[in-house]
Amino acid sequence: MMRVLLVEDELILGDTIVLSLKKMGIECDWAKTLKEAGRCLASGTYPLWILDRNLPDGEGTVLLSHPRRSKSLVLILSSKSGVEERIQGLRLGADDYLPKPFSFQELEARIEALGRRAPTPAAEDKRSGWWLDSGTLTLHTQRIPVQLTPLEFKFVAYLLEREGDIVSKDRLLKDVWGFTFLPKTRTVDYLITQLRKRIEPDPEHPQHLLTVRGAGVKLIT
Repeated sequence: MMRVLLVEDELILGDTIVLSLKKMGIECDWAKTLKEAGRCLASGTYPLWILDRNLPDGEGTVLLSHPRRSKSLVLILSSKSGVEERIQGLRLGADDYLPKPFSFQELEARIEALGRRAPTPAAEDKRSGWWLDSGTLTLHTQRIPVQLTPLEFKFVAYLLEREGDIVSKDRLLKDVWGFTFLPKTRTVDYLITQLRKRIEPDPEHPQHLLTVRGAGVKLIT
């Protein structure tokens, strides 16, 4: 499942965009300032950014020079809608430019078009020997292909996008399971146990799907 970065300070518009993305089956991290966007980019990469230009702490196009930009496509949404302003945004590095106000049907169509061009975690992970096939819900490791359930696929994809980073179990419950509150549960531990049986050479001594006591979970391919 694709995850995008939305950088937009207008609350009503941002909420509507997030809902539209959810309807399309796309997950979203929403930053309302350049500073928040920088924190998001420090913790992971996104195949697609949706970027406003007029932000409270500066011009959104400064993000086009971010080191992680090379791994992403960028769609600018902006009230700066003149021809010269659109040309400027594209020449600064944006892949598409949609002036405000806009039709949400057009926004969805443009996102779909960019999504077909966006680098996928599967393509990137092939270099390390691990990659995901979303068509068959299969994880390809250096040893064997592993058939996954939809939830397992979402869980592994989430960790692959953050390979080597420790992700807290609370964050997994929110982002993968969709919990809006955090119940006392061993749901994450149970899923890890089931996955280890299939992806680890020795499930009792895991090398790839690791838990860090008191901190969370990380995946090393």
